[in-house]
Amino acid sequence: METYRDPNLVLVILGDHQPATIVSGSGASHDVPVTIVAHDPRVLARIDSWGWQDGMRPSPSAPVTAMDAFRDRFIKAFSDAAPVSQTP
Repeated sequence: METYRDPNLVLVILGDHQPATIVSGSGASHDVPVTIVAHDPRVLARIDSWGWQDGMRPSPSAPVTAMDAFRDRFIKAFSDAAPVSQTP
C-alpha cells in the first residue's frame, strides 16, 4: 500500500496453507488467516458485519469461515447491489 499509494487499492491477503507443524505444533487446525487492507473506510464498512478485528494477527476467538463461503460472502459484499455505508 505504501509503494502504490492508490486510494482505491484494496488488498485481500490470504494464507495459502496452514503453517508447518514445526511452527504451529501438532494438532493445529488447517485454518489460514485472511486480511483485507484498504485506504477507503467504506470498503471495510461493507464487511463490518462479519465481526472481524483490526490488525493482521487474528485472535484465537476470531471467526472461522470456509474459503468457498468467504468467496461468496466477499462477492456479495462488493457487488453493485451491496449497501454502501455513509462514512464521513
